[in-house]
This record gives sequence, C-alpha cells and structure tokens, in this order.
Amino acid sequence: MSIVFWACAFATALLIPSLAMVAWRLLYGPSAADRVIATDMIGLLGIAVGAVACGITGHTAYLDIGVGIGLFSFLGAVAFAALLESRPASQPEPEPEYDD
Repeated sequence: MSIVFWACAFATALLIPSLAMVAWRLLYGPSAADRVIATDMIGLLGIAVGAVACGITGHTAYLDIGVGIGLFSFLGAVAFAALLESRPASQPEPEPEYDD
C-alpha cells in the first residue's frame, strides 16, 4: 500500500460527508444564494472525486472528466445566478425561520 492510496482513502473519507452536507444545503438552504453556492460546491466536490478516482486507479481520463464537471458546474452556477437576477425586485426573498 502506497502513500497515494492512503491519501486517496483519507480524501474519500472527507468527501463523503462533504457531499452529504452540500446536498442538504442545496435542497433545504434557507435562501437562494445558499443554493447557488451549493451548486458551485457540488461541482468542486465532483472535481475532487475525479482526482481521487485518478489517484486510486491511475487512469488519467478521470482528470479530463473532472475538467468537464468543472465546466458544466460553472455554467450551471452562472445560469442559476442569472435566474435569480431576473427575479422581480417586488418579490422579496422570504426570511428563514430558525428554531431556538
């Protein structure tokens, strides 16, 4: 077992809960801005998953897949921001309700 394998195993252990937390923020985020940031983070985590897969398998094609994920993630975040920008100013965003 090489150090690359253990580094990839450690990175995988960090990526799984990160993906779960970001997915929760995307679904239940209190504001639309939180959802935009979550879509961008999903893309970044997708790139990280591609890098870890490359480290584990040794196939560099996973890095190309990571670049593609990054491109589509950027375009998705821009489209989401444009959608929020086109929202009429007369509709204020509802305030989040926090339980104490």
